Amino acid sequence: MSPRSLLLMLSAAAGVFVFNSSVFIVDQVHQAVVLQFGEAKEPVHNTPGLKFKLPFIQEVTYYEKRIIDYDSDPISVMTVDQKRLNVDAYVRYRIIDALAFFRSVSPSNEKGARMRLDAIVSSSIKNVLGKVELGKLLSSERVSIMKQIKEEVTILSKSLGLEIVDVRIIRTELPTENRPAVFDRMNSILIRTAKQNRAEGDEKARGIRANAERERAVLLAEAQQKAQGIRGKGDASAMEITNKAFGVDIEFYNFYRSLESYRQTMQSETSMVLSSEHPYLAHLSHAAKSHH
Repeated sequence: MSPRSLLLMLSAAAGVFVFNSSVFIVDQVHQAVVLQFGEAKEPVHNTPGLKFKLPFIQEVTYYEKRIIDYDSDPISVMTVDQKRLNVDAYVRYRIIDALAFFRSVSPSNEKGARMRLDAIVSSSIKNVLGKVELGKLLSSERVSIMKQIKEEVTILSKSLGLEIVDVRIIRTELPTENRPAVFDRMNSILIRTAKQNRAEGDEKARGIRANAERERAVLLAEAQQKAQGIRGKGDASAMEITNKAFGVDIEFYNFYRSLESYRQTMQSETSMVLSSEHPYLAHLSHAAKSHH
């Protein structure tokens, strides 16, 4: 091989090496920061494709563009009502300013972000939960409390080039040594609440029964009054009909009334001493004479 050919081959190899050192590829889920002697250079490469840099003196650091999840270490918190809690939280964040992230976070990688976020999240949770009572964490106010924590974490992490997508408390536990006392206190509160609810329920029940009895008495009185009115009208109609019927034949009416009187007075154990000519027995005497 001639010296000229060897020189051409070496030149080509050097060219390929220099070219490879001058280009880099950014994919869809990453963004890249070019470093020169350890200093970040603008612009940030956050669009996918083939990019160029100065060979040998510049290097590339890649960062995620996707949302990153971070679970915090357990955080010990003292609430305003002096209840100590162990809180586990998680954060979802995105790197939106890679230059600010590189310059503010050391080491400028996911581990460094976790270290900075751990301090920020711990401080924010302690600050917010330290102003509320334990019971509010178990009520509908929990949503508002989580919103306050997220807002505070967002403010504190803004200079890091991060966008806080979400902050959530995964678990809230009492320290082991405090649980019996807290459970006893909660049990006492529940028992007291149950007694109060029963007392209020009994009072309402008595009121409902009294109203029901009063309504019952009023309804019965009104019903009896209506029944008496109906009976009175019925009796009057019956008397009117009877009078009209018996008015047609006075003799039959007298006979019927006498029979009614006999039926009521002459029972099986009744003894009567009357003359056969007594007016009370007139119909019986007449019937006997007619028979003979």
